Amino acid sequence: MSAKAVKHIMATIFAAQNALRELAPDFRWAGMGNVLGDYWEFYCLENYDLQKAASGSSGFDAITPDGQSVQIKANHASSTIGFRGEADLMLVVHVNDDGEVTTIYYGSFASVAEASSISARDNKRTITITKLKKLAETTLQLT
Repeated sequence: MSAKAVKHIMATIFAAQNALRELAPDFRWAGMGNVLGDYWEFYCLENYDLQKAASGSSGFDAITPDGQSVQIKANHASSTIGFRGEADLMLVVHVNDDGEVTTIYYGSFASVAEASSISARDNKRTITITKLKKLAETTLQLT
């Protein structure tokens, strides 16, 4: 691949970020990791009847119509989800290469926290996607 082609792809990405900022200004759409995170969060707000949490909300990203806090996580390639903080609910989605999204888990945050491992080094919990899918089969799921 030539440097010219890479430069063109990068320019396309940055142009897309600028367009996203105009379409959904409540999101930062900055940096590749943040762009993906903002996309997944935006998607979940639009498709799960959620309202964006106030800026600076600790441990959660959204609020349900009945006032429950929701931490949103997305997966594309990793076999685990990492998380910190506390919320009432956890929503974990998988995003395919074509941008299609499927729900992995949407239910009790406490159930996910209880089934997860915790790293004392960085105070972060992790849970495998496999374990989340099994948890989804045995606990009440929201739609």
